[in-house]
Amino acid sequence: MKLVSREAKRAIVVIMDGVGDRPIEELGWKTPLQVARKPNLDRIAEIGATGLYDPIAPGIRPGTDTGHLAIFGYDPFRYYPGRGPLEAIGTGINVLPGDVALRANLATVREEGGKLIVIDRRAGRIRGKDAEDLVRYLAEHLREIDGVKVIIAHGTEHRVSIVLRGEGLCPYISDTDPGTAREGSPVKEAVPTKDLACARRTADIVNKLVRASYELLKDHPINKRRVKQGLLPANILITRGAGAVPKDLKPFKEMYGVSAYLVCEEDTVLGIGKLLGIEGEIPPGATGNLDTDISSILRATLNAIDRGYDIVFVHVKGPDIAGHDANWRGKIEIIERIDWLVGEVLKNLSLEEFIVSLTSDHTTPCYVRDHTGDPVPIAIAGIGVRVDDVRRYDEVSCARGCIGRVRGTDFLSIILDLTGKRKKWGA
Repeated sequence: MKLVSREAKRAIVVIMDGVGDRPIEELGWKTPLQVARKPNLDRIAEIGATGLYDPIAPGIRPGTDTGHLAIFGYDPFRYYPGRGPLEAIGTGINVLPGDVALRANLATVREEGGKLIVIDRRAGRIRGKDAEDLVRYLAEHLREIDGVKVIIAHGTEHRVSIVLRGEGLCPYISDTDPGTAREGSPVKEAVPTKDLACARRTADIVNKLVRASYELLKDHPINKRRVKQGLLPANILITRGAGAVPKDLKPFKEMYGVSAYLVCEEDTVLGIGKLLGIEGEIPPGATGNLDTDISSILRATLNAIDRGYDIVFVHVKGPDIAGHDANWRGKIEIIERIDWLVGEVLKNLSLEEFIVSLTSDHTTPCYVRDHTGDPVPIAIAGIGVRVDDVRRYDEVSCARGCIGRVRGTDFLSIILDLTGKRKKWGA
């Protein structure tokens, strides 16, 4: 009997942001992935190959940005531009070479002893019209500082992008945001991280911008109304992630010879896609939080599949949010909702045509409330995939899988090879 060559041609990559965790006492020293009801995620593990994945390297704590760069096949050590440019691009700002871009939060502070003390880094996770109007007000009144053009745009919820455009700038400055779980700490001063005149100038401008944002917002009518309603005022911008766009970056299609589409939930991830020339969208109702509209994400995913892209990346932010908030119940719930999404995707495609894979950009343990260097579980199913004896998708089960432990751009390389998109290296 003559054997017929069979190979999947397309791929779906489901990225569960921050889904990995560490053992939790309230769960009997298991992780949310281990206790969640997730028959479809487990099915991918059961009929496919599993393993562990270090987006950067063992023990290195990835950011959402560097973790996604690696998943998309770009070495973060070479191509990482800083979080600021990625988020700015995601909000629609045309970031140019030489620009310095920063992430920012609408935050809540109070004056105490001559310092601005951070009460809530996200102003109660402000969203909607209040956030949009406050950012628009800042954009209209903060257009220039010391001859440098200032561009401000609203992202999702409390998130804001800032671009500085002018002479003598560079991204080598520290954050003014004190960091996750540092409420009660003062807003930091931006300082140079390299002994350069451009860094000193940029840090000075950012410090002036942060202070000006407070002066503009502290008595804004929206914030006065929010206080009366028992809501936190969004009375300052705090910044982090300064960076600049690299000049030697090849578009994804040129780099790998395949088309890709990205369905995601936040501007940072969308900005990474745009930076790499990957088409994408944030679907209506995709909040990047636990109340996200999973059905809307599903519709966007199925539409991208129908349009014939070689790879469709699907990003869900909720597990990371739950980890940062130490909300293990919420993490379990969003994992189970992602499981529903994966089940619906499986109903609408054939595993003889598609490789379906599960991964994450990093681990966000509830006990740590931040990203850690723990590897994340991966599972890959479809025709041609070697099937191991792992039956569940979680951090411990997948450690026994036949893929082993891979890192960085290895994950995308495996997907491209399974879809016949990798060229032979050598004769």
